[in-house]
Amino acid sequence: MVLPETSSRNGRKYVSAGLKALRGLIGSRPTGWVVDLRGNRGGDMHPMLAVVAPLLGDGERGRFVSAHGETSWGIRRGHVYNGARTAYRWHRVPAARNQPVAVLVDGGTASSGEAVLISFLGAEDTKTFGRPTAGYATANETFGLPDGARLAITTALMADRTGRTYGNTPIAPHTLVDTDDTNDADDALDAAIEWLAGRA
Repeated sequence: MVLPETSSRNGRKYVSAGLKALRGLIGSRPTGWVVDLRGNRGGDMHPMLAVVAPLLGDGERGRFVSAHGETSWGIRRGHVYNGARTAYRWHRVPAARNQPVAVLVDGGTASSGEAVLISFLGAEDTKTFGRPTAGYATANETFGLPDGARLAITTALMADRTGRTYGNTPIAPHTLVDTDDTNDADDALDAAIEWLAGRA
């Protein structure tokens, strides 16, 4: 399942289309999943997490760590929560899945794309493949300046379910696959499928 970036503006359409595709894939009775986050530069993490919520299962899946404390995000009764907020609660979400998940990442996986990756980290039967991410696993706030300019400042770092904190350092995959861009082979996908085949 390729999970592209999205903005909040397109969130509803993204979730509707993504869950429809997921239901179709569930209907084919897969023995494992590939979630492709390569080139996902971020945007709004909530629609993306809503689509893969059945693959994440219920529970805390990450958190924002700031100087003022922590705010967790995750899945509750099939729906995405972030602190006190529950996103897209009106959507019917498929039941949680328990098959292994391979996650593909690269240098184009950034920001909210990395938040989705982090949501999978620490889970059983989950492995990541590809190249290190961009290294923007942070939350930022924009502040207005007197001259009208706006300044974006990092105010929190992302952490996974185990408590490991990330930030401006690229996140290395479990299996580093340095794909040769000059050929048509998808070495990261091939490695993920090989691993999944061994888990079936």
